[in-house]
Amino acid sequence: FIVLPSRALPWDQNIADDALDMDAYIQCLISKLLSNLQTKAKRYALNQEDKAGSAKGALFMVNNSYYLLEQFSRPSSAALSTVENDEIYCLENAAWFKEKVGGVYQSQKDLYLSHWNILRTRLTSVEKSDLVYQKDKLLSLESGRLIKSRFSTFNEDFEELYQMHCPLKVIDEKLRGILQNDVYNAFLPRYTEFFEKFSKIQFSKKNQESYLKYPPMRVQILIKDLYEIL
Repeated sequence: FIVLPSRALPWDQNIADDALDMDAYIQCLISKLLSNLQTKAKRYALNQEDKAGSAKGALFMVNNSYYLLEQFSRPSSAALSTVENDEIYCLENAAWFKEKVGGVYQSQKDLYLSHWNILRTRLTSVEKSDLVYQKDKLLSLESGRLIKSRFSTFNEDFEELYQMHCPLKVIDEKLRGILQNDVYNAFLPRYTEFFEKFSKIQFSKKNQESYLKYPPMRVQILIKDLYEIL
């Protein structure tokens, strides 16, 4: 015995024999859930008093979309049954679910990582032709300033970003590791190359150590502390 909708429903404007199946209903539920989550995420970004608002909103969506993908892509939890198990609906077999929720996860993760990508853009190289040496094989004052400005800008930006992102938490251990690795890849390989190249040059007579206070290994350790649950 099958009861067909006698009126249009929010997830399906058709009625009777033209009504759609369980898939349309589940798609409607997931769409509404994602819409509600995105509305909440926007509240973080709209808080002008919070510099980390945009990052918090993106990370909120990353956390929740990842949870959906993990929970409803498992065979043990993906089966949604109708009355008396007459019909089994499995989200793990629904291509639209992974495409829709996975798309939100990836786009929001990219948005979150864009905050860290800024560090890579700051590390513009200093060309060999720009380095002028004095008779005593020390860099000229102007050449030294070129390298100093790169390191000081990176240091300031890194400290500001780290201070903003350090309070953010990720409960899922696997996701925490994914994000730490993504942050690492966002800028650290380029910074390591830059650091190894220019830290060998004496570009400051008195304050070289202050410019080199973030060796790549130290930065890597700091990244590993991000999102931790105490």
